[in-house]
Amino acid sequence: MGVLDEFFSGLFAFLGPLGAVLVMFVIFVVDAAIFPALPEVIVVLTYSYIPPGFDGVSWAFLLVAIAVAGEAVGNGALYLFVKRALIGRGHMPRGLERLMQRWIQFLLVKDERIILVNRVAPVVPFVGAFIAACHWNVRRSLVYIVSGAAVKYALLIVLVAVVGVAYDPGIARWIAIGLVLGLVAASLLGSVVIKRRLGAPPRG
Repeated sequence: MGVLDEFFSGLFAFLGPLGAVLVMFVIFVVDAAIFPALPEVIVVLTYSYIPPGFDGVSWAFLLVAIAVAGEAVGNGALYLFVKRALIGRGHMPRGLERLMQRWIQFLLVKDERIILVNRVAPVVPFVGAFIAACHWNVRRSLVYIVSGAAVKYALLIVLVAVVGVAYDPGIARWIAIGLVLGLVAASLLGSVVIKRRLGAPPRG
């Protein structure tokens, strides 16, 4: 644990506050647009190393703002790519588009509100693509993306702060990471259970 602490301390010292924030922003964009990158763990680690010149509250607000911005940019970029480069130019496979639409219709929540449900049980991957394929209201979808991200990552930071009050900072960091990984695993398990109960979308 000490070796890992030294590694992350050195990494954050090398990057500096601005570098750490920029890396975090890129990770959130990648997570939203390309592939899962465990941004929850990134938030915990980044918050655990509060740089000089910041207090816990200001650092927390900055990290939540970066997380929200990264998710908005990532999902927005994916939406624009699917909408304009694929659907707009006729390159989107019709079978894939219909499958995405049928999957949403098969869920209990069938509109943009599924973005909020996705924060608890991720049953819809690549949300930006679904916004385009299902012709959801873009502004409403972005509001759900932003509000859902703000609440989720603010709660994660509160969790880290609470654990940090009760334990030594080094131990608290790894307890918080363990709790976050447990929450992520529970969330993924919940999505698997939901998918199995729903079964495959009907054909036709």
